[in-house]
Amino acid sequence: MNSKIIIAGIIGLALLGLAVFQFGGNKAQPSQTKNTMTTTQEPVRTDTMKKEVSPTMEQSNYKNGTYTAEGDYTSPGGAEQVKVTVTIKDNLITDSQFVSLAIRPTSKKMQGLFSEGYKASVVGKNINEINLDVVNGSSLTPIGFEDALKKIKQEAAG
Repeated sequence: MNSKIIIAGIIGLALLGLAVFQFGGNKAQPSQTKNTMTTTQEPVRTDTMKKEVSPTMEQSNYKNGTYTAEGDYTSPGGAEQVKVTVTIKDNLITDSQFVSLAIRPTSKKMQGLFSEGYKASVVGKNINEINLDVVNGSSLTPIGFEDALKKIKQEAAG
């Protein structure tokens, strides 16, 4: 009978040791994992996605005037358009208007956000240096804007 008590005691101690090891070891791991995750995360950089301006574009001169064009881009829902008007004087954009031509609700919303914030990146800038990426959270509308601007440059080429 003594051997049964000793075996039961050994099994009990083994189970207790396993439980302490298992639950005690897991307490340290989540905080280590959490610290590792927060220290290794890096902010998303949108400036790395910008397109480069070619040297030939930098040397282009455009006739002064006001020009309008429609630009196209593809949203997840399908094709969308924008209408852009710019006034050019000595290669500087002195004024700009943007008209949303979106047909889908999400595109209308994103074009509206773009419209509220794009002028700071366009008006007063050299037309050859305009290179929009994300404006007010809108990442596709700038593609349509730049498509329209490309058409305007072709029309205004001197």
